[in-house]
Amino acid sequence: MDPDKKRRVYIRFCLLQLTYWGCYATFTSYFVALMLANGMSSTTTSLIQACYLLTAFFGSFIWGAISDRLHTNRKTFLVQLVLVLGFANLIYQFRATHWLVALLYPCLGFSLVPVASNLDSWIIKSFPQNPDYYGVTRGVSAIGFGILALIMGQLVGSVGYHIMPYGLTIMAVASLVLALLQPDSPMVGVKLSERLSVKDIGHLFKIRPYVILILILLLSGLAIVPISYMKLLFYQNVGGDVKWVGYESMIGCCIQFPLFLAAGKMKRIPTTTRMMLATSGILLMLVFYFFAKQPGVLLCGAIFYFMGYSILLPTYRELGTGMIEGKLM
Repeated sequence: MDPDKKRRVYIRFCLLQLTYWGCYATFTSYFVALMLANGMSSTTTSLIQACYLLTAFFGSFIWGAISDRLHTNRKTFLVQLVLVLGFANLIYQFRATHWLVALLYPCLGFSLVPVASNLDSWIIKSFPQNPDYYGVTRGVSAIGFGILALIMGQLVGSVGYHIMPYGLTIMAVASLVLALLQPDSPMVGVKLSERLSVKDIGHLFKIRPYVILILILLLSGLAIVPISYMKLLFYQNVGGDVKWVGYESMIGCCIQFPLFLAAGKMKRIPTTTRMMLATSGILLMLVFYFFAKQPGVLLCGAIFYFMGYSILLPTYRELGTGMIEGKLM
């Protein structure tokens, strides 16, 4: 790839990360607030979020298998974003029909959440000789997410929830246009027959460091996800409102942007040390949440979470990719 084309592809990936995470910032970040405002109980909302995460979990395997089978990241990305656009707008239009939302929102999770892995894979495959590019693109998405979430929080609080589908539609359409302009990921010489089989996956789970990594991610996810998706309820319990969700996102982007940019340099730090720092940040967040009596205390806890997550994400991507590549070789 010549330098000029490489630069253009790289810039478009930065914009793709920004617009994709913009879908979160403009819609899913405020889904709980939307449903509570439309009379749904916090218990029902929590159950729907659990279904959303469950379908997202299985969706990651299914979409990954489809991408591998078709030897493409772009085509699956386009299909996923079209589904996201449709499901999100249907959810908003039928927001008062709670049973229908309960069916549609898990479908949104099945389509939206796996896009992150698909896009990450697309970037990593496109720049196999430049692993630092991934950290930079995620840094751009972090700052974009923070700014958009802050703006949306203010707009939702002052204008109303009807701004949400407009924001998501703009972000999703922008993602679709950028994806159409972007070349598909190269297969880097890996044939389908050389990819991981069920037997290979079984062998991976016999590798002690890999199992430990999976357990760390599982336990970290159990700590992070419930708070992340229901954070509005936490803020409301200590006197905050929907605007505080935007404030938190903005602070998060200010923390994540430089840390993601430094992901390449952080490789000099032993992986064990990085994982300890990451999980310590998540633990400190839980401590602040446990003792919080004011919105500002929750915000302080979020600072430690964003620091930990910014270290955890590139580290586990690095470890996981290395282990799988080692297995294939």
